[in-house]
Amino acid sequence: MLSGSADGGQKRPKRTLEQDFINIQKVSGMKDQPLAPKTAARLAAEDDSNSLSGVIPKLAHLLEHTKDLEVAYLCDQNAVQVSKLWGSEGQWCGYRNIQMLCLALQSALSPSAPLRQKLKGGKPTVPELQAMIEGAWDQGINPHGRTQLGGVMGTTKYIGTSEAEALLLSLAIPCTGRKFDGNQAWSEVIDSVEEYYSAAMPSIAKRKDNAGRVHITSRPSIFLQRPGHSVTVVGITRLESGKRYLLIFDPAWSAPASFRKDDLFTCEECKGLSARWVLRQYMKSESWLSKWKTFETLSVDLPSREACWR
Repeated sequence: MLSGSADGGQKRPKRTLEQDFINIQKVSGMKDQPLAPKTAARLAAEDDSNSLSGVIPKLAHLLEHTKDLEVAYLCDQNAVQVSKLWGSEGQWCGYRNIQMLCLALQSALSPSAPLRQKLKGGKPTVPELQAMIEGAWDQGINPHGRTQLGGVMGTTKYIGTSEAEALLLSLAIPCTGRKFDGNQAWSEVIDSVEEYYSAAMPSIAKRKDNAGRVHITSRPSIFLQRPGHSVTVVGITRLESGKRYLLIFDPAWSAPASFRKDDLFTCEECKGLSARWVLRQYMKSESWLSKWKTFETLSVDLPSREACWR
C-alpha cells in the first residue's frame, strides 16, 4: 500500500488509500477497451527500438555548461529512456514508466541476483507487466487495484502508482509510495525528489568548493503520477535564482536526435540556443507542476549500490 501522505501539516478528512487511488484514476479518464489484435501483437513483440541508454551522462554534460546552475542531482547513469511505440494505440505511460524502473533496477543487481532472473534480464513487455500486476493482486498486494480496474490483461486500461508498487512488492523490491495533496503539493514533490537524490551524496560532495555542480548518484529513477499522466523523474536541478526543475523522461516523446549518437557532446555543442532547447525538453518547472494539486510518487529504497540485492 502507499506508505505515506505529504499534507504540509494541514488537517484533512481521513480517507483510505484505496479512495485516493480511485480518485486519481477517475481524473485520468480511465480507458476500458480490449486490445486490438494488431496492437496486442505489436506490444508482445516489443524490442529495444523505443529504448535509449546513455542519456544521463549527456544530460550531466549539458548541465555542466549551464551558467546559472547552482547544483544538479541525477539518477543512476545506466537509466534507460523508454518512449511509446508509434504503431500502438496510446502512450501506455504507466507501463513505460514501470519498464524504466525495471531497467534501472537491473543495473543495480549483480548478475547472479535471483531478482534479475525474475525481471528476465531485459525490458518486460506490456503484456508481461499486465500478467505481473495481476500476479501481485493474486498475492493480495494492493487488491484495491483489481477492485477498481477489474483486471488489466489484454486491455487498454490505464494503470498508475498502485499497480507499479504492487508489481515491485511482489518481486520483494523495497519501495516507498507517497501521496501529495493540496495547493502546495507541487512544492512538496520537489522537496521529496531533492531529498531523495541529494541524500545519496556524501555531505562533503554537496559543498561547491569540494566538488562540481552536477552529481550523478546511484539512486534509481522515481515514478511520478499526476492526474491523467505519469512520468519518470531522473533528477533535479537548482538554479542560482533558487528556481528548481525536475528532470524527467516522458514516455509521450522520444529523445532528441542529438542524444542518439554514441559520443558525449563537444564543448561547442553544449553552448547556444540549440543546447538549451535540448536540455529544456527534459526540464519541468515549478509552474508546470503547480497546475495540479494531486501527485503520487514511487521510489525504490536502495541504501547503497553495494547493498543492492546481491
